Amino acid sequence: MTGNEVFADVLEKDEKIIKMYKPDKKKFYWSVRWLIFISAVWFYFLAFMAFDPEVFPTLSRLAVVGIILGAVTVAIFLTGLITRIFTSIYQKNRYYAYTNKRILIRSGVFGIDYKSLEYKSLTATIVKVSLLDKLIKHKTGSIIFGSPSSPVSGVFGQVTVNPYRFAHIVDPYVTLREIKEVIDKAEVKKG
Repeated sequence: MTGNEVFADVLEKDEKIIKMYKPDKKKFYWSVRWLIFISAVWFYFLAFMAFDPEVFPTLSRLAVVGIILGAVTVAIFLTGLITRIFTSIYQKNRYYAYTNKRILIRSGVFGIDYKSLEYKSLTATIVKVSLLDKLIKHKTGSIIFGSPSSPVSGVFGQVTVNPYRFAHIVDPYVTLREIKEVIDKAEVKKG
């Protein structure tokens, strides 16, 4: 699919897609797996913390541990399976692009959603390369775009959730440099 086909519903008459991106599939799926793993550890911890031996006085401690492990394992497996299905659909529908006027983000599971940020509203950018990005060694990262209505802010280096994010893309520094060149050219034309 070309950028003009993917973003046809939201492109203006004089707007042209300069470049389009997909999230890196390997990084995208690894981030979901990591989240499932962290959730699994948390669920096991909560299940054992909530265990009260007086609730099951007739069962041995080993039987109760087996029941808890079995129930939590089935719950995590089902959650992982459902998450994998939705992640696959989400990744298939996720595209990023920048045009001669703005950045565009296309996503969705049940329907297609679009977000855009005009260059004149762009006030800040951050490139985040996480530990997982480094471990996968795929040269991936995320570019976060800030505006007055969605500022880029955080506490102790953690960026808050921002709707304008090119997540899991290859060479985020190169991509940001390319976008800034387009922004600079657009500003020169106006001035």
